[in-house]
Amino acid sequence: MISENTSNWEDPLPRLVALYFDQRLDESELQQLQTRLKTDPDARVFFAQFSILQTQLEWVCTDSVSPREMTHIPASYHARARNWNLILYISCCICLAIGGLFFMYLTTPVAHVYPTADSHWESGLIADEETLLSGSRRQLSNGAIEIRFTSGSIINLQAPALFTIQGSNAVFLEAGKLVADIPETGHGFTVETQSGQIVDLGTSFSVNVEADRNTEVKVYRGKVQVAGTTDSQTPLDLSANQAVEIDSISRSILPRDYTSSDFIPLIARDYSVGSFSENVVFQEQFPDQIARGEFQLLERDGTVFLFPELREIQLYNNLNVSISQPGSYWSYEQIETDTDFIPRGMKVDCYRLYYDPASNKNEMLPVEGTIHFHQPVLGMITTRNRLLETDHILNPLCQGGNCPQIKHQEIETRVSEDGSRQDIITLSEDRKTLNFKLFTGTNYIDEFRVLVAAP
Repeated sequence: MISENTSNWEDPLPRLVALYFDQRLDESELQQLQTRLKTDPDARVFFAQFSILQTQLEWVCTDSVSPREMTHIPASYHARARNWNLILYISCCICLAIGGLFFMYLTTPVAHVYPTADSHWESGLIADEETLLSGSRRQLSNGAIEIRFTSGSIINLQAPALFTIQGSNAVFLEAGKLVADIPETGHGFTVETQSGQIVDLGTSFSVNVEADRNTEVKVYRGKVQVAGTTDSQTPLDLSANQAVEIDSISRSILPRDYTSSDFIPLIARDYSVGSFSENVVFQEQFPDQIARGEFQLLERDGTVFLFPELREIQLYNNLNVSISQPGSYWSYEQIETDTDFIPRGMKVDCYRLYYDPASNKNEMLPVEGTIHFHQPVLGMITTRNRLLETDHILNPLCQGGNCPQIKHQEIETRVSEDGSRQDIITLSEDRKTLNFKLFTGTNYIDEFRVLVAAP
């Protein structure tokens, strides 16, 4: 830090600045001064202050008009000259101050990069905690990076991606996908693309600039405001579990199906869910209507919704479940044996899987998927009766003691009339990977609970 106590020649900065204004720096000293100004904010302040002082001294000391020369000049001229000199002096000071501040703005880091081991720019390797200035343009050609802005905003990008930093709380995304996680300090974080603009209103969201230059926006948590680059359409507020696409030609905003695979790093940070297949949608808010047993709410063919139903449930008694051991299950004869229970004393997180196809075709519609958990799966509840029996412990609507009337459907672990298997659930030997294959029709749903050891 530059202060009165440091303005001695032990710190080379004052000497370098003085030589700079005397135009006596050699090439190595000029490089040393430039490096110091780029990396030290206090040095930039000192440079700006020195610039103002230098201007003041030059104005005072270079006045070539002596008193003798001025005796024949009218008094009114002296006043006008002094006024113009004062105006010129003030203007120079203002310009130097603005220039100093602008120089500080251009050379102050606004973000830092945290790359994975295999990451590199198009121009070469990425240094850990590499600094980015406003206006820095980078092309990520391999790996993945996290960028932390000085505002507190965080974005994650995977290669390939091309972007430009626009200050301490904004980025221009030319190509690729980013996931933004914005705290309160970063409220208003802005992502611009060639098609539109996305402004954070307190949220986690993703932006994907596709090969055709369309911009896809998904919101995992909170809300964003989405606008095309034309004034013909009112900006749209987009809430959690919603998605849109900004057309690159018309700039119109079109609704799209929401998927959550972009947000796996954020989900894995906050929940025991490590990853899942593309046809699984993780939705953080568990709708009360589904908790009550209503259906035809989240209808989508080939898509299973995964909800965190209730977390950190302390079991004071043994909890009966349908499945408690690793293996594949496709028959009612395999489940709900005397040993299928989770012992008391355990603490569990409960997740609900929900499949409700939208098609009006009078046929069974299949879906297959995989979910990987950080913690072991202790049990699953798959039948209607056992779902009802455990609602008083696991259903969030029953936590106050007054459980409303709840309806449930189930998965059919049985063999069809033609001999084919219907719903199949497989739990890996380490209890952390769940595979499922479900069949159901438009007038039905498949649902079951998964109980995972709480962290």
